[in-house]
Amino acid sequence: MKEKMKGLKERSTELSAFMALILIALLVCGCVASDDKGPEDELPGTDETSAQDDITGIVEPITNTYSENDSQSIAHAIRDDIIIIKLRENPSTGYSWNMTYSEGLELKDDSYEQEAGTEGLVGAGGVHQWTFEVTDTGEQTISAVYMRPWEEVTGTEETFEMNIIVLPEEELIKSRATVKYIELEGGFYGIITADEARYDPINLEEQLRIDGMEVEFVAYPRNDLMSFHMWGQIVEIRTIDKISEKQ
Repeated sequence: MKEKMKGLKERSTELSAFMALILIALLVCGCVASDDKGPEDELPGTDETSAQDDITGIVEPITNTYSENDSQSIAHAIRDDIIIIKLRENPSTGYSWNMTYSEGLELKDDSYEQEAGTEGLVGAGGVHQWTFEVTDTGEQTISAVYMRPWEEVTGTEETFEMNIIVLPEEELIKSRATVKYIELEGGFYGIITADEARYDPINLEEQLRIDGMEVEFVAYPRNDLMSFHMWGQIVEIRTIDKISEKQ
């Protein structure tokens, strides 16, 4: 009797072990199957670039030129842009521009050119030109004082001051859109994208103020400004082209 009970116990133990092995095998198969996702299980858009980035791609550097008329103003730029400053100067009087600038700007050229048609004339003035490359983001400054180098600064000298806000490229607004005439506050031209984003440009050129014109643009967000239009986000156009001209 004892031997019979012992045999039954051994067979029961073997059966339990066999069932445990089958359960483990099923669990392993289930884990493998859950990791093997079909195309319908993939997250949408993980390998796609946004349509906005596809439109414009990399933003190319541009060159902007400023003069005495732009003193005390704020300009916007991105890295690798070129900034040219042109100031009238007359070295024959002993006066010249003492130029200083922040570390995020690299001076590439410094030259003086006498006014055309006055070559050889005593006392004739010309234009002093500085060419800078933007090398860093953040707020950059350019400052100049018109003075005789051997004299002390009195505070009454002619000066030139400019702040340059250098944005990371990813903060620019880049899109295709339609120019629209908005019949509010006396009427103005705005820009509306396909997804109904609305932009109020402060510097849209006259030849582009055509209702229904399709354009591709890159702009700086001007969150520092307010508009009485109360319509859309205020932007400053960096570059803008008719779509028909780019295709």
